Amino acid sequence: MPFLDIDGSYGEGGGQIVRTALFLSTVLGVPVRIRKIRLGRRKPGLKRQHLHIVRFLKRMCEAKVEGDRVGSLELSYTPGRPRAGRYTVNFGTPASISLFLQTVLPVVLLTPGSTEVEVTGGTEVPMSPTIDWLRFVYLPLVRPLRETVRLDVLKRGYLPAGGGRVKLTVSGDLDPLNLKAAVRERLSPFREKQGRVQRVHLLSVAHELLRERRVVERQVQGALEFLQGKLFPVQVYRQYVEADSIGTSVTLWVEDSEGNILGADSLGRKGKPAEEVGREGALKLWEDWITGATVDRHLADHLIPWLALTGGCIRVPRFTGHLETNLWVCERFLGVGSFRVLREERVVCAVV
Repeated sequence: MPFLDIDGSYGEGGGQIVRTALFLSTVLGVPVRIRKIRLGRRKPGLKRQHLHIVRFLKRMCEAKVEGDRVGSLELSYTPGRPRAGRYTVNFGTPASISLFLQTVLPVVLLTPGSTEVEVTGGTEVPMSPTIDWLRFVYLPLVRPLRETVRLDVLKRGYLPAGGGRVKLTVSGDLDPLNLKAAVRERLSPFREKQGRVQRVHLLSVAHELLRERRVVERQVQGALEFLQGKLFPVQVYRQYVEADSIGTSVTLWVEDSEGNILGADSLGRKGKPAEEVGREGALKLWEDWITGATVDRHLADHLIPWLALTGGCIRVPRFTGHLETNLWVCERFLGVGSFRVLREERVVCAVV
């Protein structure tokens, strides 16, 4: 089968092109060649975080790969058949486990048999969703694909040391000969209508050494003060944790009567008041919710490839470079016209 050529500098020209292309290449069995990877960026080419994905898929799928090195502007990837089993991955850095799983999780979900993947790296990393966002916003939407889908946080990993550990466990029956039909049958239909607020969840996490300064409680306070009169009722969860480096986070998500889940997060850092961390996360959630969206800003990027496989519509908070690029990559695999975009209504529909 010939390679499908992807221009890695298209649109926002970032790592999202690599992640989405590898996801679709693997599940559709289409060889892909990505050229001019991140060409317009300050440090162009593949980053180490992208190589973690490529090399994992190389192991799991016995894929043939060329160009898998830091700084490479071109990557050729020919997928084999994914194999269930037990895998371990250690980044050796605080690289984002969430972004790694954005590509790897769908592949594992669509691989028949029982698979366990333990990953060591960063669980709360700037420019990436928190691991809690992945657990409580994204995972519930794809969990119906398999009988068991668990994502356990064994240890938190903050900058600069990383060292966080997460275990993904997937099992249950799946027909390997008709994956598209299984996906369409089992995934809940995507929606373009927002419902009434059912419940808001607020998870505040901080390193154990910050307990005396009541950082977890102050993050909660900042979030609740902002949400008062806007989104309620709020269920609060508080955690102090051990980790190799000090860090904090808040993750919020809202569930509505239509079955939609929207989330947001915020990370603490030295010099940033805990109350501001909480308020920032709550503000992000509110900004996305009041648009009438059925997905949040992160979820839109994660769901577009799934939408391409299942069909249906989603309403996004706004059109971003990431989203536009994701749509373009999906159409390279599935054909121009695979999506219908209603910009004024901020609705994206997949035609299958």
